[in-house]
Amino acid sequence: MQKPNIVIRVISVAACKITRFFLRKTGRGGTAIPGIAAMKISKRILSAVSDGMKIVVVTGTNGKTTSCNMIEHALSAAGCHCLHDRSGANMLHGIAADLICNATLTGKPKYPYAVLECDEAALKLLVQYITPRAIVVTNLFSDQVDRYGGVQNTLKEIRTAVTRSPQSTLVLNAEDPLSASLALDTPNKVIWYGLEKSVGVQGNIDLSDAGKCPKCGSDYTYDYHIYAHLGGFSCPNCGHKRMSPDVAVTSIEKISASGSTVQMQTNGKSQRIQISLPAVYNVYNAAAAVAAAKAMDLDLKKAMDSLSSVRSSFGRMETFDLDGNRLQMILVKNPAGCNQAFSYVTSFAEDFNAVLCLNNQTGDGHDISWINDTDYEKLCADPHLQKLYVGGECAQELLKRLKKAGAGEDKLVMIANYKDLLDKLKADQLPAFLLPNYTAMMELRGVLSQATGTKDFWE
Repeated sequence: MQKPNIVIRVISVAACKITRFFLRKTGRGGTAIPGIAAMKISKRILSAVSDGMKIVVVTGTNGKTTSCNMIEHALSAAGCHCLHDRSGANMLHGIAADLICNATLTGKPKYPYAVLECDEAALKLLVQYITPRAIVVTNLFSDQVDRYGGVQNTLKEIRTAVTRSPQSTLVLNAEDPLSASLALDTPNKVIWYGLEKSVGVQGNIDLSDAGKCPKCGSDYTYDYHIYAHLGGFSCPNCGHKRMSPDVAVTSIEKISASGSTVQMQTNGKSQRIQISLPAVYNVYNAAAAVAAAKAMDLDLKKAMDSLSSVRSSFGRMETFDLDGNRLQMILVKNPAGCNQAFSYVTSFAEDFNAVLCLNNQTGDGHDISWINDTDYEKLCADPHLQKLYVGGECAQELLKRLKKAGAGEDKLVMIANYKDLLDKLKADQLPAFLLPNYTAMMELRGVLSQATGTKDFWE
């Protein structure tokens, strides 16, 4: 794309930087509005501020933020000066704001590398202005159905983006038949990552999102499952099947609250690695990060070693110390992610409290019917669960669902506001898992940040 002239570049960049400065001075994140201001002056400014950069874009339903965090960490370990849109503003204007604010006044990039989290529907817009070296697709599950119109529509949106960016290397989850189908009929180079059958993990099995074989329309069969529709899929009719991963986790030795120990194989070599974040889905995120490092021609040993010191992203396995009481926040926004979070929090032999907060704002999706497809029964049946705090705009609907799942009245506590919640958690003196959806997470984290001295989400 033709770049704007020097005068337009200066005006556009200045508008973005000045807008963000004043927004943050007033305590606001300044995530998307600065990008809107800049792109009103010139939509082509993105082609200037990204010119020459080696960019990894990460999209998909679950795991985008954590995968970006891991990839940035791997790049830093390799000595690569890297921009990361860590605020989580992953629509076009939010990404634009980060790229533009990290350029010189004349629109020259300050960083040679970038890791960008991108919303699934926004990717097709972004690739009109930038050329990613790699596009990572984590997975595809039903999410915000009122916005995306179902997982097949989400897949269609991403496929449109891939078609517009044939130079980009695709980094795809070998066990997800949906995202794996993006490799069909495309000129893009593909790097696969995944978990082998030898891992032996089997979580919630739900094939409702798996779809049909894209070649012949038949139902898939599986020789093993990891969770949901992820696993060793194949079509019994035409033979379309899971590809062998270039980056493969061959065993999971241990998963604890502090992280995981796994064997990971790539380029014919196996390495025992530590991942400083817990849960099976973070093992997937780690494999995606190493596969992205491979796509960027980084030192893979350094990339794998870097996983032992990666820190949690805001709201994603983020741990807070509230006067000596451990609170761990896990963003949940769809059945697949929520079920995996429940598998994690119920895996420890210690008493705990759980906090469930549900909003239905635009950032969450207004349709909350997904809670009916979520395995709250697993959480409610855990003998170590002491109290279930329920809050958010849709607390009443969530309360009904929890009662249906078997939660006793003696355990259920409605939350009036988040400051009162923190007082209750202090009094309980038990570890607590905080399980909000997106806008509820932002609200709850703001109160927690003030109480614990944690950085704001954009820092």
